[in-house]
Amino acid sequence: MSERILFVDDEPAILDGYRRLLRGEYEIDTANGGMVALEMLDKQKYAVVIADMRMPEIDGAQLLAKIANKHPEVMRIMLTGNSDMQTAVRAVNEGAVFRFLTKPCDKENLRNTISAALAQYRLSGLKQEDLGTVAPKPRDKKRAGDPALVEIEEQVRKILAFKSVSIRPPSTAGAIYVGKTIWDGPTYIVQSVAGTVAIAHPKNLLDHIPEIGNTVKIEYNSGSATVLTIDG
Repeated sequence: MSERILFVDDEPAILDGYRRLLRGEYEIDTANGGMVALEMLDKQKYAVVIADMRMPEIDGAQLLAKIANKHPEVMRIMLTGNSDMQTAVRAVNEGAVFRFLTKPCDKENLRNTISAALAQYRLSGLKQEDLGTVAPKPRDKKRAGDPALVEIEEQVRKILAFKSVSIRPPSTAGAIYVGKTIWDGPTYIVQSVAGTVAIAHPKNLLDHIPEIGNTVKIEYNSGSATVLTIDG
């Protein structure tokens, strides 16, 4: 069964645009609003949901929060024209988003984000070949390709109080991460971005190192990253 992607927006023209933009690259469905999306998720298995923030009935953050509660295996992405920090923090806190993107989002950035979400979906061991439930696959600690990431995994798991934690390096092509800094190591700082997902940011790419406990926005551009503290 193909890994399907669900785009959610209250404007049919925008949904049609996503279909045209990514035609032939992914298995794509669209939902005209959050309530329709929830109904579709009850009937069809999706790997990734990409939702607009501003919608009637329930907004994007509320929708992704409901999905996180009922369908935690689904990777959740927020796409919005509102780039203020309050929106970003709310999306992360309520919807446990995998990635926060701002509109307009170019095709390459959107494609890279979807690819990263699908990779995380597979690594989480939650891919299903049918509508049944399968047991999570064992985590492959060699997947990161960096011994330093393996070394910090156990420490981060203890900090987050989860038995299973996915430690990932950042996808640097225009990527934006919002979350709390939870660990400061010799070569990495680790940021909790979505429940059991933590991002290990190489220190040599950051313009400054945030303090432990701060919620920060880390934005990658041209091989380096800008760190903006949202709160302490």
